[in-house]
Amino acid sequence: MSQRVAGVPPVVATGEPEGWGRRRWAIEGFFKTIKHRFGLHRFGQQTLLGVYRWLVLSLTAYLLTHWTYLHSGGGPLPDWGEAAQQALELLLPLMALFPLLAEIQRLQPLAKNYGLNINLTWCKM
Repeated sequence: MSQRVAGVPPVVATGEPEGWGRRRWAIEGFFKTIKHRFGLHRFGQQTLLGVYRWLVLSLTAYLLTHWTYLHSGGGPLPDWGEAAQQALELLLPLMALFPLLAEIQRLQPLAKNYGLNINLTWCKM
């Protein structure tokens, strides 16, 4: 017994040229990288303006990371997670340190329970 869905045409192979397929997979790799390695899969894309913002942020993050990677003399294919961390540390060092400082502040009561006193001061250089 076979079932048919009205209004849905059968799937037909289109014979896509090989060059289009290669370009498509290169673009898919780019979007996978910008979505998952740069955390942009959590960015709002419900409106056209949101999509434009997402594209601008994605391209900016990708280019800054790629240029930082090339500046460091990296090989042909970077690990995008490491390259993004390297770009963050080079271009925005304070932003790289804020999570560490927040974690130290959060753990200060625990450290005091064990007799440790942690003091952090800001020194101008």
